[in-house]
Amino acid sequence: MTTSDPNDKKSFFSNFNIDWKSLKSDLESAWRSFTREFDDPDHWNHTLRKESSEVTNYYLSDEQREQLKGMKRFRGITYKTGWVLKAMFEKLTPERRVLFVIGVLLILSGNTIGTSNSNAFFGGIFLVVVIMLELKDKLVAHDELEAGRKIQESLMPERMPTVNGWQLWLYTRSANEVCGDLIDFLKLDSGRFIIAMADVAGKGLHAALITAKLQATIRALAGEIRSLPELIGRINSIVHRDSPSHIFSSLLYAECSEKSETIRFVNAGHFPALIIRGTNITESAKGDAALGLARTMTYNEHSVSLKEGDRFVLYSDGLTEAKNNAGEFFGKERLIGLLTTTTGTPEQIGAAVLRELDLFTDSSSPSDDLSIIILQKT
Repeated sequence: MTTSDPNDKKSFFSNFNIDWKSLKSDLESAWRSFTREFDDPDHWNHTLRKESSEVTNYYLSDEQREQLKGMKRFRGITYKTGWVLKAMFEKLTPERRVLFVIGVLLILSGNTIGTSNSNAFFGGIFLVVVIMLELKDKLVAHDELEAGRKIQESLMPERMPTVNGWQLWLYTRSANEVCGDLIDFLKLDSGRFIIAMADVAGKGLHAALITAKLQATIRALAGEIRSLPELIGRINSIVHRDSPSHIFSSLLYAECSEKSETIRFVNAGHFPALIIRGTNITESAKGDAALGLARTMTYNEHSVSLKEGDRFVLYSDGLTEAKNNAGEFFGKERLIGLLTTTTGTPEQIGAAVLRELDLFTDSSSPSDDLSIIILQKT
C-alpha cells in the first residue's frame, strides 16, 4: 500500500498557478455584495421588472406586446410565456432544436411513473449542452462587440473640449454594446471648430459601422471644403454611394469660431437645434433631407448668433423618445423645461437632464442610442 506525499499535492495544485489569497478575497467581496442586495427590499423587484422588460422587448413583436395590454393578468402571463418559448426555440439552429426536443422528451419520460429517472438525468444533460452552446455564442459575440466598443470610444472626441469663448459638453450613450449615434468635435485652422451630431437609422452593429464611416468622411472633408452646403452635399453623395439602400442618416453639422458669436450650420434631416436665451427657447430652422436618400441633394446654410450665456443644444431621438414602464415618452416638452430652468455649465445642465431621464425611465431598457451636445457662449 502506498501513501500519498503532501508535497505531491502541493506540486499538483501549484501547476494551476492559482493565487489563493486573491481568490479568497474576490469570493468574500462577491459574497458581501450579494448579501447586501437582500437589505434592499426593492432590489429584486427592480431587477425582475428590468429582466422581464428586456425579455419582452427582445422576443415579442410589437403586435404581440399590444395584444398583452388587453389581456387579464393570468391569461397575459400564459400567452407571454408561450410566445417567448416559441421565439427562443425558433432562434436555435436546427441541430440545437433537435437536442432541445430530445432533452425535453427524456425529462418528460423520466417523470412518468414506472420509468427510470436516468432518462430525466440525460434529458437535463441535453438541455445543459444546448445552454452551453448558446452561451458560448453569446460570449464570443460579446467579446467581439466589446472590442468594437473600445475602438469606437477611442474615436470619440473628449467630453469637454477646450475652446476660447465657448464651453462644450458632448455625451452619447449606447442602447447596446456599440452605438449608432455620432457626436464629433474637430478643430480646424484660424480658430475654427466644428461640432456634428448624426443618427444612423437603426441601432447595433450595422449602425455603428456606418457611423464610423460617416465620421471618417466628415473628418476627411471638413477642412477641405469651406462652403457648408457643398460639404454636406459631398458627404451625402458618399453616404448614398456606400450605404445599403434602406439605410439613411440624419446630420446636423455646425461650424463655429473662437473669434465670432455666430454659428453656421446645415441640418440634414436631424431634429432642429434648441437655442436657449435665458428662459426663452426657440428652435432652429427645419432641416433638409437626410443623408443617403438620393445621390444629389441641395442643402441650405443657416446661422444664429449667441450672446454670453446663450446655449445651442443638439439631441437625438434616444433622449426625447425614451419610455418609462407605462410606455410614456420623455418628450421634448420635458427636455425644454429642464434646459430653461437648470443653470450652470453645460456639463452640469447635461448631468441634470440625464438624472431626470434615468428617474423617468426607471427599469425600462433603452430603446435607442442617446446623444446630447450643449454649446454655450462665454
